[in-house]
Amino acid sequence: MRPIPMRSGWLVVSTLTLFTGVSGCSDPKPQSDLYDSGDAMDDAAAIPADARYITHLLFAGPDGRSFFGVFDQSSQENQLTRQYHAWWSDGSAWHPLVNERDTLPIPRASWRILPTTDMNVRVGDMGQMVSLIFTPRDGMPVRLDAREAVSVWTGPTGQRESLGLGVLQLEDDARPGLLFFRRAARALSIPPTAGTSRTFVLADSLGNGLLFHTGDEQQPTVAHTWLHGTEAAWSDVILETLDPTEGAEEWSFSISGTDLRGNIRTRAGIINDNVSSDTPLRLPPVVIEGVLFLGDEQFQFLGLSTRLTLP
Repeated sequence: MRPIPMRSGWLVVSTLTLFTGVSGCSDPKPQSDLYDSGDAMDDAAAIPADARYITHLLFAGPDGRSFFGVFDQSSQENQLTRQYHAWWSDGSAWHPLVNERDTLPIPRASWRILPTTDMNVRVGDMGQMVSLIFTPRDGMPVRLDAREAVSVWTGPTGQRESLGLGVLQLEDDARPGLLFFRRAARALSIPPTAGTSRTFVLADSLGNGLLFHTGDEQQPTVAHTWLHGTEAAWSDVILETLDPTEGAEEWSFSISGTDLRGNIRTRAGIINDNVSSDTPLRLPPVVIEGVLFLGDEQFQFLGLSTRLTLP
């Protein structure tokens, strides 16, 4: 456990820097990813010549509003091949935002999310990405904003992960929630990792949140909690699959040595037809609901779950 005291409630704070707009174009300029302010990867000499990068973004709102994005790109022979897929959900169905496959001249930073015809990227003065703005041809405008980072860490296989506060805006209706970010990389000369982890991201109306990564014998289930403005990481987590009820998957969880326990279940009737089968997914995202008990307190959560692959 590593608690980080912060203010409770959703911190819907204004970004301290002016946004810089980046429009989709034939020769887009790379910008930094969420919560990046420049790190060792900014040194072009440290980047493998041929590599694959996958960035996942998962947003969970307390009203069931969700976002899921997969930004998959590979650099090889002076070209960047990318596959971008993103959707948003209102709690009853998934709606596509981006479905992009193309090849570009290789940029200086091959891991950064680049703009497309239907997606703009906005950054702060330190190069950190603060917004993704989607203008799909056949749908409403959608905007995802990253706000304060709650915690940043390195995953068991070297991927960079972070949990933070965010806002998902549909047209003029902006709602706060919890934002999970993962970026992983692999040199193409190294065989790909076969394993995946199922990830659960949940939020409630009081500004609390939960994150679970399922594991296996080599990598156990881990969790991050964001309760009453304090973040904590947990490694001794028990997450068990229960018998399905009313056609919905269900799990129970507990954290050894604490009073934290609860249940998670998928919400029946969610439409996944718009999640295309050609994305790099083992399992389409599903909308979930959960309850957590901490002593006499009870927290009701909504969110999403999917199985995340590594490069």
